[in-house]
Amino acid sequence: MKAVGILGSPKKYGNSSKMLLACLEELSNLGFETEFVYLQERDIKYCLGCGTCLREGECILEDDMRELKQLLKDSNAIVLASPVYFLNVTAQMKCFIDRMLEFGHRPSLKGYGGSIVTYAGVGDPKAVADYLSRVLKSWGMIPVGSAIGFGVMPGEVKGADVEGARALGREIARAFKEGAKPEARKEDFLLQEQLMSLIKNYRDVMKADYEFWKNRID
Repeated sequence: MKAVGILGSPKKYGNSSKMLLACLEELSNLGFETEFVYLQERDIKYCLGCGTCLREGECILEDDMRELKQLLKDSNAIVLASPVYFLNVTAQMKCFIDRMLEFGHRPSLKGYGGSIVTYAGVGDPKAVADYLSRVLKSWGMIPVGSAIGFGVMPGEVKGADVEGARALGREIARAFKEGAKPEARKEDFLLQEQLMSLIKNYRDVMKADYEFWKNRID
């Protein structure tokens, strides 16, 4: 069993990191092999919007995303962690998500996921956590919950917030052990309907997407 934590904060030892490490520690205690990914230290180029991954199946950019994509493919659990920066996730996390476009169009990741969001009193952390959960689901994962913490200075999150992150780790482990099924929501059907329409209308330039979905589209 493999669990990966993706830290989108520019601070390696900040509030999001503290909560993510607690979640991973709990998963480790429950038998998971864990890995911590600090996006700030990785070579991740901006998405070019060229559509090569939708047409040919793979991104043309040569950087650490190739390694990270394979790591996620080999994982049973993924936890995305980010502080709230100007009402949403950080630039590091958003760049990472944009480069995962092929998985959003061709959901092929398996397993269970969770999100950790910290904030300093401005913005809606639950909305950000819900966004990360939708991202996980679009990749093919089953999101099981989130943990939210408050802290202004690095490492300031309280014990109750850290315990919430540990509880998220236990919930992910429980879902994995019990084989929990995804919860279908109205927005999931709407997103898939939009995606199917897009691929159907642009099948010539989204060849890899079309091959993935053609049985449903046709």
